[in-house]
Amino acid sequence: MSPTQRCLLAAAALLVASPAGADELYPSSVVGTEFDYITDKDPDTFKSLEFKGKGPEEMPDKSGDAPLIQEAYRFDATFSDGTKIRLNVDADFESEGAAKKEALRYTPRLGKLPTSLRRGVERVVVHKGNPDTTAFSDRGLIVVYSANATKRISTHDLEETIFHESVHAAWDGLHAKSKGWLAAQRSDGKFITRYARKNPKGEDLAESALFAFTLIHHPERIPAPDAKKIRAAIPARIAFVKTLLPPDKPLVFPVKANYREALAEAYREAAKSTADEKAAGGDAKGGKCPAKPGKCALERLDVRTAGGISDILSNALMVGLEQDESKVNDFLSDAGEKHASADDLIKAAAKEFGLEEAAVRAQVKADLHCNCS
Repeated sequence: MSPTQRCLLAAAALLVASPAGADELYPSSVVGTEFDYITDKDPDTFKSLEFKGKGPEEMPDKSGDAPLIQEAYRFDATFSDGTKIRLNVDADFESEGAAKKEALRYTPRLGKLPTSLRRGVERVVVHKGNPDTTAFSDRGLIVVYSANATKRISTHDLEETIFHESVHAAWDGLHAKSKGWLAAQRSDGKFITRYARKNPKGEDLAESALFAFTLIHHPERIPAPDAKKIRAAIPARIAFVKTLLPPDKPLVFPVKANYREALAEAYREAAKSTADEKAAGGDAKGGKCPAKPGKCALERLDVRTAGGISDILSNALMVGLEQDESKVNDFLSDAGEKHASADDLIKAAAKEFGLEEAAVRAQVKADLHCNCS
């Protein structure tokens, strides 16, 4: 059977996924590995923290039904390259001193970031509690929780967590939907972690970037056997990150006073480019496939499992059927564990998002054909 026939067989069945673990190098997420990507001895560009008063601020909080606008202690952190980050610390910390002490747990971690990441982080919101850190790429915002930070400090993971979330805040809007990054994903064909595989649009760049950064700038921090496997698994993604963090240029460099305005223009251009591609018929909804990979990605796939179809279903729901990305990611996060087959998962997705089952199947089928060479 030819590769094209295998692709068409998979498309006809509307099932697409690889056996569990076949397309991921590490079984968890980047913080689930033992590598010390960023160390305590790495240069810290943090200079000063200035208290800017207490007052109402936007304080996104996923720990409950808290209002968006809450009282916060405001601080401005400055760094030696000219970047600045506002830290809004929840008024639950009860005093300026306690809030400043909490803010100072994050400033050294922010100070270790490359300038190209830190300049894209505008605000850090700090709450009490234990939910995982999160980020918002449309606002250059990171939200952290004190108890969770304490846990990550104890495992030497807070620096890596801040790096990961900074990628979301600074790079997702510019690069996660870019032609170069999507081409790198297709070329590699694998994912670095299970978290990246389950959330290819939302987490792959942030997961891959830290591995790539370390191999480019601190290769001695990853054991040689692992480094070899990583380079073999995601060579195109590593090459992409190398364009953002070139090995022959300093990681820290001075920014201009108007760097925020320049970034805002870059974000507008990136959004316009994505919109223009959609208008030109570059998505599955319009009946056309995105740029095709150089080989049939379905050739080696198990066409019967629910866990496997999740990546194609993710594209179908978010791109073709315009469903909310975070809701799709949440729904698919444990797809392989909750549903026995791809057919079951498609039915569940239609019910979850209030869509006609036939429409979901048609979109999945369109996206399957887009994965054929």
